[in-house]
Amino acid sequence: MHAPAVRPKRPGRPHAIRSIRALVLCLSRENGGWGYRRIHGELVVLGAKVAPSIVREILNAEGLQLADPVAPLSTRS
Repeated sequence: MHAPAVRPKRPGRPHAIRSIRALVLCLSRENGGWGYRRIHGELVVLGAKVAPSIVREILNAEGLQLADPVAPLSTRS
């Protein structure tokens, strides 16, 4: 017989660490024009290991508006 587990394992991906969540929200507020990819890039520079999808999920969960996609440049004038 095996000893019972101390904590039952939960299915799915673990929640983002609170410090990462706070940093994402801070960067989003300070740089309103940034999208989740740019915020992710800044987190990588700061040494945080987090996927871009996590940044997007944090922003969506907080109801923050992501930056609008930039329209492609036209060659016509």
